[in-house]
Order: sequence, then C-alpha cells, then structure tokens
Amino acid sequence: MSISQPLASPPSLCAVPAFRVHTVAYRRTETPFVSRQVTLVDAALALGQRVGDEACLYASDAGPIDDYVVSSTVLSQFLADGSPHARYFQDAIATRYGRLPDWVTNVYECTGWGFILRYMQRKAQFNGRRRLLLQIVDADIHNFTYWLGNNRWGKSGFGICTLIIDVIPDATNMLVIGTSSQANALLQLGRNLRSFTESRRGLGIAVPFFPEMSRRALFKCFDTSSVHADHYPRFGHSFGCDPWLSLLGQLGAGYTQTGSDCVVSSLAMNGYFSIAQITLAPDLHYALEGET
Repeated sequence: MSISQPLASPPSLCAVPAFRVHTVAYRRTETPFVSRQVTLVDAALALGQRVGDEACLYASDAGPIDDYVVSSTVLSQFLADGSPHARYFQDAIATRYGRLPDWVTNVYECTGWGFILRYMQRKAQFNGRRRLLLQIVDADIHNFTYWLGNNRWGKSGFGICTLIIDVIPDATNMLVIGTSSQANALLQLGRNLRSFTESRRGLGIAVPFFPEMSRRALFKCFDTSSVHADHYPRFGHSFGCDPWLSLLGQLGAGYTQTGSDCVVSSLAMNGYFSIAQITLAPDLHYALEGET
C-alpha cells in the first residue's frame, strides 16, 4: 500500500506566490462526444480540433508559452501513447493552435494538474519562471457507459478546462500531493486539507464535486467555513476540472476577486490527491462556456 506524503507545511511569512493563474476557462463537450458510428480516427481528430480551438482562443495572446501539457482522467489511452491515434489527436491540436503538446498524460487521473505543477516547479528551479499552458480534457471518444457515472463519484460531467499558469521557482509549501489506499482516499484528502488550510484562514477552498454523502464525509475532516459553493448539481463530477470550475463559479458570483489567493484540491479514486494555494492574477482572464 502506498503511503501518503507528510501533511502540508505552513507557508512562510510574506510567501512568494508559487502559481499565478492568468487564465482559467471551461467549456462543456457533448455527451456522447461522437456517435458510435464515428471511427476512432475521426473521433481523435474531432477532439483534437476542439482542444486546439480552446487553446487558440485563450492562449494565442498570452505571451510565450514555455510548456504545454494535456492532462485527463477520461481520455482514451490511444490518445496518450505513441499510437497513430495519438498522432492524429495531437496533429489536430497543432493544426488549430499551431503547436503540439509537449506531452499528454492520464496517469494521475483527476489530480494530474498537481503533479504537473510539481514537475514544472522543479523545472523552474533550473530554468527560471515557466509559463504553463495546461488543458484538462475529459471527453470519451469510446462512449463507454462506465464514464457516465457510478456509485463512486456520482454522475459525470465532460469538458475542456484551459489554464495558463506562471510557475515561480522560489515559492515553497504551496503544493502538497500524495497517495493513500483507495479505501482511505477521501479521509486522507480531508486530513491534508485540514493541515494545509489551518495556516490559511479565510482563503476560499475549492473541493471536488461529489454526491452529498461523499461531500458530508469529506467535510467532517476540516473547517469548511470557506469552502466554495457546491456545483455538483449543475456540472456533475467533472474530474480534474472540478476545482477550476468551482473557482469560475465563485468568480462569476462575485465571491472571489482577481488578485486574491485560494486553495484548490482534487482527489483520484485510485488514492492520489493534489492541494495547492494559487494566486489569481490582477488581469485574470476567465470564461465559463465562452462567457467572461
């Protein structure tokens, strides 16, 4: 059994922002994404074009992008390996956006964004600040009924989240990732949220979208007075997009302001968890379903 990381350390006084978010956008995709009659090649091309369109829309005017990563839970393994389908998918992205992703991963499922941020922060230690284009893409080209929902996470939501984040090398204690057994995953996320947020009183907290029973179990573990509103009824469990959708909901309602900090978190049912303190840029560009 994997052992989780030690509980999060408190931030130092006058802490340097580790992750400055310049863009956060989300657009739902159709369910099913394509009909069953569509070939996998055509489905890969269609999804790649959609991903590339979102990247073009939100990243073309964002200045130089140092790293471009696509992360997912639902994405077909055919699109994340070295198969011809992966090449069709990535070439379609490049056709619309003008650049291939540096890599595509679904290894860490919903928590992939946290592991990517850790890697980028280590890279920044050697190369200086990095501007990351991260797209969380959850659409199923196979139309597997499994992904529509089950008793582990409830009903599912599908879409594309586009993030542009500056990763700053000098900041510390702004990210905690780890793993536990599947049986204790929810409890472990709650315990780490408690440790992480104790020294961050008043910061808004974005948690995964789960059915009410799971949400109540998670809430027994930490102070929930600053947790964002629940958007599960509207979006379902949207995998790694959940915390960013939560943030968009808060921004749209006027509860969160640009230039402020908040805590985002995700949980994968295989036991991985990611928690980070992020800083919203004063000139943050945000959009939900194309509406700013």
